[in-house]
Amino acid sequence: MKIRCMIVDDEPLAQKVLEKYIASLPSLELTHICRNALEATSYLHEQVVNLIFLDIKMPGLSGMEFLKTLTNPPLVIITTAYSEYALEGYEYAVVDYLLKPIAFERFLKAVNRVQERIKRKDIDIKEKDKPKKDQDDVFTLKCGSDLHRIRLSDIKYIEGYGNFVKIHTLKKTILATAKMKVLEKELTKSHFVRVHKSYIVSLGKIERIKDDLIHIMDDTIPIGRFYKKGLEKIIPLYK
Repeated sequence: MKIRCMIVDDEPLAQKVLEKYIASLPSLELTHICRNALEATSYLHEQVVNLIFLDIKMPGLSGMEFLKTLTNPPLVIITTAYSEYALEGYEYAVVDYLLKPIAFERFLKAVNRVQERIKRKDIDIKEKDKPKKDQDDVFTLKCGSDLHRIRLSDIKYIEGYGNFVKIHTLKKTILATAKMKVLEKELTKSHFVRVHKSYIVSLGKIERIKDDLIHIMDDTIPIGRFYKKGLEKIIPLYK
């Protein structure tokens, strides 16, 4: 089955580049090109789209503002010349963030990520016996005889202390029994990344990265040398 995609971009040159790239991949089907977010909104009310190639800077409604209006958005790949929106994009679970001018190799990598995301989603749909409504956003950790159910969306970052971890959430800090390696394996599926031997952070909560330090609200988290390259792969704009 082909992935039905649309382009939302006000630049004719960018439209042509993406149109050419999409036409070169048999797995993609371009259904429409929109010059602004309002046109895209209207089209989505009438047609089914699996993937949007979305520009940020557009007249009227910006790309990020457009994403905020969608209650059940398709998969999204951001395409823009502006680097400062990369971190904000992860808050809206975009699949990838492509900087213009876009090389075909980078475009192909982003499309491969989309295909993997769709494949995982199809597997989840088939597992009908598993109640998954809240399961994807909640996990359980133990500390002594206490069990803590924690929402992933509430977590700012996790701090490791040997066989224990501190879960720093928006409201409180929870001490639990767990190892960082185990949490890293589980949470990297949900937009978390390990940035230091003692820290795992939520990509959506990162406000700024400067001088190998991550700023999340009033907290500052160091980036370990061993983990720096891994972070650069997830956030290509971080050098």
